[in-house]
Amino acid sequence: MSDDKITIETGDAGKGESEIAKNANTEELEERALSVFSSERNEDLTALILSLITTFIVLIFTKWM
Repeated sequence: MSDDKITIETGDAGKGESEIAKNANTEELEERALSVFSSERNEDLTALILSLITTFIVLIFTKWM
């Protein structure tokens, strides 16, 4: 590790450690992290909606056919 870098422990979800520059723009890093969480949230909502639609289609075809 060099003196101009900081090592951050990201845990299991982040797959270990990340190195950033000491003079890194922390606001930019925060915005980047929030955009990742936002996109994961959108993917989760899409999966939830698709599973609900599939459930209702299965219920309709098994109940009334």
